[in-house]
Parts: sequence; C-alpha cells; structure tokens
Amino acid sequence: MRTQRGRSWLKNLMRTIDECSLIVYEPEVFKVELAGVLSRRFKKEDVLRFIEDISTAVEIVENPTNLAFWTALKTGSRAIDSYFIATAEMTDSILVSNDRVMVNNARKAGVSAYYLLEQSKELLKALNCHRPERFK
Repeated sequence: MRTQRGRSWLKNLMRTIDECSLIVYEPEVFKVELAGVLSRRFKKEDVLRFIEDISTAVEIVENPTNLAFWTALKTGSRAIDSYFIATAEMTDSILVSNDRVMVNNARKAGVSAYYLLEQSKELLKALNCHRPERFK
C-alpha cells in the first residue's frame, strides 16, 4: 500500500514540476545512485533506458565535490546526501526528498528542504504552485 501511495505522490509531483515549468537539478552522481538502487529490482536494459530518459528531464550539474565535502563536515551527512544537499545550495534550489535524515541535514546546512511524505502541501506553497488538492 505504501508503494502505491508513493507512486501516486511521485506522479503528482512530476506533473506539478511540468505544469509549473520548474527545473530539477541533480549532481552527476545522481545517475550512479539511480543505477545502484534500480539495478537491485530491474533488468540492466530497463535501468539504462530509464536513466537515459530521466537524464533528459533534469538538469545534470557537475558534482560539487568541494561544497559536498564542507556540507558533510558541517552536518555529518552521508557522502551521497552531501552531494544532493550541495547541489541544492549551489543552484539556490529547494531540496525535496523522502529521506528524513537528508532533509534534516539539508536544513542544518541552511538549505530549504521538504520531507515529501509529510510536507507536500507546504512544498507546493513554497513553489508557488497552489495545487494542494493533488496530495490528499
């Protein structure tokens, strides 16, 4: 049941991103993270195709390694999380995650962050996309 709810929220978030013409920034390591996570459940060919497709829908930025280092030092966050937090900081973006620890560490770093599973309405308000009915 939680998986269905998560997929529904993801579809709604993706629709909102599209309708509001928002840019989603990801560090280069995003592709490596996706490959590792998705290859545990899906065929290699399907993972490759998905990563190719999603890479055209997001703005991939050079890994902010130095900033990620300082983020990790400041917050004690995991290495991979530090890259995502640093990317949000570097692009002056909002970090959105279903990882509560990453969200808390982003806030420690001074990055605006939302825990999607509990803060979808607040996120939409922050994005100026007033469609809270999507996340009931």
